[in-house]
Order: sequence, then C-alpha cells, then structure tokens
Amino acid sequence: MVLLFSTIAPILTKLNKKMNYTFIEINKKKLPIKFGFNALRKYSFKTNTSLQDLDKLGVDMTLDDALTLIYCGIEDGHRAAKQDCDLSVDDLADLIDGDFDSIGKAMEILAEQMGGNTGKKQKAKKK
Repeated sequence: MVLLFSTIAPILTKLNKKMNYTFIEINKKKLPIKFGFNALRKYSFKTNTSLQDLDKLGVDMTLDDALTLIYCGIEDGHRAAKQDCDLSVDDLADLIDGDFDSIGKAMEILAEQMGGNTGKKQKAKKK
C-alpha cells in the first residue's frame, strides 16, 4: 500500500496544480480537454496501463494509445464543462486526419496540466 501511494503521490500533486479544463482546436473544431485524474483513470483502464507507467505518458506511445489518451482528455473535458461528448475515438481519428499537428498540441496540454516542461522557454522575471 505504501509503495502504491508513493507511486501515485507525485502524479496527484501534479494534477492538483491545474484542475480546470482548457480547449484544443482540432481541424477547426474547438473541444474542451482535461487531463485530470479521471481522464488518467479511464486511459489506464482502457489501455491496461499501470500506475507506475502513467508518469511515462507521451513517451514511445502507439498511435492507438495516443488517440485513446487524447480521447480520454476530451471526454473528461466535456464532463468538466458539463457538456455531452458525442465524439468517439473513430470520430477523433477522422478529425486528426485533417490536423495531424493536433496530436502534438494535445501532448503539450498534457504536459502543462501535469506540471511538466513543454519545451517552451520561460520568460525571465523582471526585478
């Protein structure tokens, strides 16, 4: 039990920093997206990913895993926005066909919401 908590505690700490949803535009369609604990729970269930592997999200993922992760984020974004989600994974794949860069956008949102580094340089604070 202690090992399980020590594995999940850093993930929960990162998630608590930003719990609100944001929007992603995929092929000119604006969708709410949220990579909170519920989205990660759904992704873990659908892909049989262990808690220990959740900190490796976005690294060496299959296309199916990437689509599933983005879908879980969009589905949870709709829930957080109190909107019905009428999108399926297949519908999402069709949208991405016209906007392949949106996979990278979604991974940036994931990194931001998980408190990770997006590769963007931080502006120096003025003294």
